[in-house]
Amino acid sequence: QVVGGGNSACPIHYSNNDRKVFDGEMVLMDAGCDFHGYVSDVTRTWPIGGKFTEPQREVYGEVLEAHRECLAQCVEGATLRDIHRTSVHLLSRSLSRLGIVQKTTQEVLLQGLYKPYYPHSIGHWLGMDTHDVHTVSATKPFEVGTVLTIEPGLYLPRNCHEIPAQYRGIGIRLEDDVVVQEGAPEVLSGGVPITPEDVEETVGNFMEYEGQTLGKLSVVYNSSHNQMLSFWKNQIEMILKENKEV
Repeated sequence: QVVGGGNSACPIHYSNNDRKVFDGEMVLMDAGCDFHGYVSDVTRTWPIGGKFTEPQREVYGEVLEAHRECLAQCVEGATLRDIHRTSVHLLSRSLSRLGIVQKTTQEVLLQGLYKPYYPHSIGHWLGMDTHDVHTVSATKPFEVGTVLTIEPGLYLPRNCHEIPAQYRGIGIRLEDDVVVQEGAPEVLSGGVPITPEDVEETVGNFMEYEGQTLGKLSVVYNSSHNQMLSFWKNQIEMILKENKEV
């Protein structure tokens, strides 16, 4: 499990879990559950105060667009490497059009300027281990029944002054578990809220249930924040258990 709030969402494997998260920041949670010996790996990012700021929503929309396009490519005969290349192109375009990197999409790609902000692969195999297995090449064509993750992200550290001020401290990753089928892929974790509107509604419902108000919200990881994490983990577990393909 990886949980990072605010700027702590920018390191890929933040693990300290010792800082407060305040209204106006987001939380990134990368977690999953086991079911009959098989694992899941799902990531969502949500605004701790219930509403995305405009810069957060802009970056979230770019990552979500890449996520959707890469999911659609999870078909028989495709490869993980090809989908990664697609994600690199899409997120390079995002960095250019948001003005995070003051270059054209082509320049971002050719000069590798996306790497500080998207430093990992688009996904990995999934089975009885979270990365199952490393010996399967990323160039191996997908077969029906292949299970993998799709997880684009953008990480914009607060201390990187080349980034426009409104985007600093934003870290977003969106990850789902996918089964390759004869037709369109099946997204095993597709029932977990992912659109900005659904995420805001889910967080709002949780806050209403807890009797919290936005103006007073200041969550500590080892107290009420753990309840929110449990809420999301339980949602993921219920959705995956209902899916007979797992």
